[in-house]
Amino acid sequence: MIKKWGGCFGLILSLFLVSGCWDSSEVNEIALELAWGIDKAPDDKIKISAQTIIPSKISGGQSEGAAGGSKEKPYFVVTSDGLNTLDAVQRMQTKLSRQMFRGHRRVIVIGEEMGRQGLKEIFDTYTRDPNLKLRTDIFIVKGGTANHFLNLSYPLESIPGLGALGEYNQLGTTAEVALLNFLLAATSEGTCPTAPSIVIGMNSDSQQEQNQNQQSGTEKEGFRIAGSAIFNKDLKLVGFLNFKEDLALRWITGNLKELTVPAKIPQEKGNVSMDVFKVGRKIEPVYQGGKLKIDVTLTGKGAIRENNTDLDLTQTENISLLQSALNRQVEKKVQQTITKVQQNYGTDVFGFSDVIRRKNLPLWRSIKNNWGEEFREAEITVTAKLTVRRIGVTGPSLHLNPNEVKK
Repeated sequence: MIKKWGGCFGLILSLFLVSGCWDSSEVNEIALELAWGIDKAPDDKIKISAQTIIPSKISGGQSEGAAGGSKEKPYFVVTSDGLNTLDAVQRMQTKLSRQMFRGHRRVIVIGEEMGRQGLKEIFDTYTRDPNLKLRTDIFIVKGGTANHFLNLSYPLESIPGLGALGEYNQLGTTAEVALLNFLLAATSEGTCPTAPSIVIGMNSDSQQEQNQNQQSGTEKEGFRIAGSAIFNKDLKLVGFLNFKEDLALRWITGNLKELTVPAKIPQEKGNVSMDVFKVGRKIEPVYQGGKLKIDVTLTGKGAIRENNTDLDLTQTENISLLQSALNRQVEKKVQQTITKVQQNYGTDVFGFSDVIRRKNLPLWRSIKNNWGEEFREAEITVTAKLTVRRIGVTGPSLHLNPNEVKK
């Protein structure tokens, strides 16, 4: 009996010793920030912008404004500048009646001018603060500013900053986790970082159209994924890859789940498109005759989704013809991308240095001090091996007459 009461007394006493959440904040006392922008400011300062939700506009169906409901935005953008990030945040807080909460941040957007100046001096706080997640995605605004991007309207999402994530997820890439991957590449001995790039405007496909629309003011809504931004080891933006080149980059680095490959058939008047859903790659580095050689083999299996030729795809020889044309198209595009990066930027964004270090550590140690030059001069060959697994529900196109079909 004494033991029983002693145990109860111990439990009651422990209640007085247990501490609560001493630093907790009520939901109605914080400002939830979902997207964050970083731009260059005058006098060597930085400009930060925060896209913050308005809870009263989110609840009760108000978030449907982007799809034709209420026209009131469920967010607002607050901006401030400072000597560094925390200085700017302190100044920003004077404009807010609630404490800024960054734990739900999903996106960091960086203006092109800021990227070209360099990111080394601004990333410290993003790795030091335990409230900030390294699984945040980052985007570079090509030809624009982060503040402009965060103030755009987007027709399909109530919070525009999250629209960039949705667009990127539709492109067949793996989960990007761009900030973490960016920092890992930045600390690598040879590999240089990249980040997805976006441009303002949904309907201008070329850079010329984009510039014309921006000058005339006709392109005011939306944005689109443009490709990748390339950085050097000093974390300075040195250039961009377009959308097709970006797919080639991600295929080589193993960050691609699926893609569509179109190709003209030289022997025929027409073209085809193949959905590739099993994507792989193999990289083999060798050092021969005082020169680095890298063989890149790209593999994929998929289905023919469009056949604008008169070929009957139930015939094995016709499938072989298509596979050869598709392979040549992939080899040509990927080779062009690699050559462009070697000649124009000289930055190993493909991770070849990491492959060499894993497979041949003595070789890496002998060339790492001169890796930039070795990468520029490396002889890199690309071989594609695509396999057609399905052709759809018909062999020849149904609109062709029987005498027009090539068996």
